[in-house]
Amino acid sequence: MDWAKSKIILIIALIITNIILFTYILNDYNARQDKTLSKEFIGKTVQLLEDEGIKLDTHIPTSKSKLPSLLVEFESYDKKDLNEKFFARNGKIEDPNSEFTQITFNTETLSIINTRRIIYENSMKITQKKEVDFAQAQELAKIFLMDRGFNVQNMQCNYFEEEDNVFRLSFSKLYEGVVIERSYTNFVIDNGVVTSMDRLWIDVKNKSQNEIYLSSAPKSLLRLLEDSSDYYNSTITSIKECYYFDPEEQGYVDDITRVMQGRAIPAWRIQFDDGTNTVVNSF
Repeated sequence: MDWAKSKIILIIALIITNIILFTYILNDYNARQDKTLSKEFIGKTVQLLEDEGIKLDTHIPTSKSKLPSLLVEFESYDKKDLNEKFFARNGKIEDPNSEFTQITFNTETLSIINTRRIIYENSMKITQKKEVDFAQAQELAKIFLMDRGFNVQNMQCNYFEEEDNVFRLSFSKLYEGVVIERSYTNFVIDNGVVTSMDRLWIDVKNKSQNEIYLSSAPKSLLRLLEDSSDYYNSTITSIKECYYFDPEEQGYVDDITRVMQGRAIPAWRIQFDDGTNTVVNSF
């Protein structure tokens, strides 16, 4: 037997086998690749959006994302406790019905809806002009909360606008660096004075052990075309993962403040240049 020739034949056979295996693995990988993350698909998506008057001024995520779902509940408030925190127990408490409470003190009013949403308003006349910048406005909002016993950790200002030294700030709840929608604390700060606050805040009870893959960001963006007239002449400034909990919008209840707790699922949060945002879930 010619061992040298047999060795060459064996080597050639192994090479051919490796080529076949590599081709199989490559084909299998390509078959499992998400085509909606390709440059061609992304380019077509951008064009379709622009055709409907929706522009992009941000990077489109091109990686597969996954997050756990969260068990969440809305913060619940006691009227006597809020009266103490806001007005040192000096406020007048009125209960027009079982779902609404109002506490008044001088020019300040605190409304409590279903024990979960609180709306603060101060009608005092602003006579002194005080120039503040964005950073100072954020700090004033957080000091306002801390002085009344609220935790200001894990909150982020996602949008603000300013006109004639009046700031409108919108804060979102963060969980491990990811925004939870629809949870918010909104402020109006007029010449350094907090004149309005609207708060519906979420607490996280626990997270699931399993993670859920989100649909690709380009594929999710195409969902905007279903209601393109709502976003006409708008510009997308941010596309990020979020957790989504809004049983009112999902049709489970007619008032989100009636809900005690539920599950927040992974989704894409799409922010527009006018301060509005929309959430596209993966289901």
